Amino acid sequence: MVYGVSWGPAIPIPVQTVRGRMHLLYYVTLSLLVLITLPIWIWRYFTTPKYRGTLLRRLGWIPVAERAPDRGRPRIWLHAVSVGEAMAARALASRITAAFPDHDLVITTVTRTGQQVVRDKIPEACAHHFLTLDLPVCVQPLVDAIQPAVLIIMETELWPGLFRVLARRGIPICVVNGRISPRSFKRYHAIRRLTRRLLADGRLYLMQSPADAERLIAMGAPRERVQVTGNLKYDQAMNPPDAALLRRLEARLPAPVAPVWIAASTHPGEEELLLPIHRALLAHPLAPRLILVPRHPERCAEILERIGKQGLICQRFSQLQGDWNTPLLLVDEIGWLAGLYRLARVVYIGGSLVPRGGQNMLEPASWGVPVLFGPHVFNFRDIAAQLIQAGGAIQVASPADLHTRLNALLESPETCRTMGEAARAVIPANAGALERTLDALGPLVRNL
Repeated sequence: MVYGVSWGPAIPIPVQTVRGRMHLLYYVTLSLLVLITLPIWIWRYFTTPKYRGTLLRRLGWIPVAERAPDRGRPRIWLHAVSVGEAMAARALASRITAAFPDHDLVITTVTRTGQQVVRDKIPEACAHHFLTLDLPVCVQPLVDAIQPAVLIIMETELWPGLFRVLARRGIPICVVNGRISPRSFKRYHAIRRLTRRLLADGRLYLMQSPADAERLIAMGAPRERVQVTGNLKYDQAMNPPDAALLRRLEARLPAPVAPVWIAASTHPGEEELLLPIHRALLAHPLAPRLILVPRHPERCAEILERIGKQGLICQRFSQLQGDWNTPLLLVDEIGWLAGLYRLARVVYIGGSLVPRGGQNMLEPASWGVPVLFGPHVFNFRDIAAQLIQAGGAIQVASPADLHTRLNALLESPETCRTMGEAARAVIPANAGALERTLDALGPLVRNL
């Protein structure tokens, strides 16, 4: 038996078994990767604000003041990696706590922006923690602090170290809203011996589509543990932003007179493609305005430099006092995008002109706004196909194509209304995943 140095009870790794050897290889590889990249993480710690204050927590240190109060109740651990998963988890968290009032809910995320969504939007959570590095020496203190009766993971976050620690303690693991893209499937298939043993530790896999379910089964998940429940993002889109947020937004940013297009959740490399498009659109008699919302607000300083180099005048959302009088508004705070969509005539969804897989297209669709996106939407392939088929979205091939489409739509409010209504109709037609997910989770949670 091989034992690791641990801040909690040591977990033996039985190297004489295939599973033990696979996990040992994973732990050694991950440890070497951490050591090799340590100078990068140290540099980021001192230069990037979002990495400060969380390093020790990601290594397994859980301050006593941040732990959930011990009320003698079983705890449901819900993990949502970042903003998108946390937003999709909102309705699920509310329904879980209503269905199981004798349980406490603890949520983990990987990112600080995800943490902010939990704190601002999910009041049902009695505690939040950052998910640690996936080594037993780090995972065990987190599990000790949470003391979960069950772990529910949003989408398909597969962590060998975490799964193994929980499986050895007899704590069931459930994946909800799961998806496996064709690209991810190829990567997982290359290490299918590891994924087969990893998936054996999961108790229940609730997948978005039959294709996702079949890919997971091909990776080694036991077929009897896999169900298709649909995509929770459709149910999420059925719930508009709360009225208080919309009132605050209206006080801060009244509806402008000129037509507005939004570039939502943009990624590095994308702004330099979009800013020249907006500069060209400004020559149009309508003089449309752009609301630019980067996926990660900490990038706003570098984006402001790019805006200046394009000769554009910009205001920052955080500095608005009810008067937007420039051609471009840069949103440098999170939590506002869902409400901003109501101002748009058309929305471009980021992460799609660059190969990042796209972002959630259903939020603008829920406002009845037509959606444009680029060729790289592999993370939202099914949603994109539904919107295109319904006539509520257009997939563009290039920045030049995006410019042409934007120009045409901005000139035609009637076309935008028709497309927007078609986009909106896709949502109720595909909702229902929340009820199916709760029905599948119910027997497991009740029998804890």
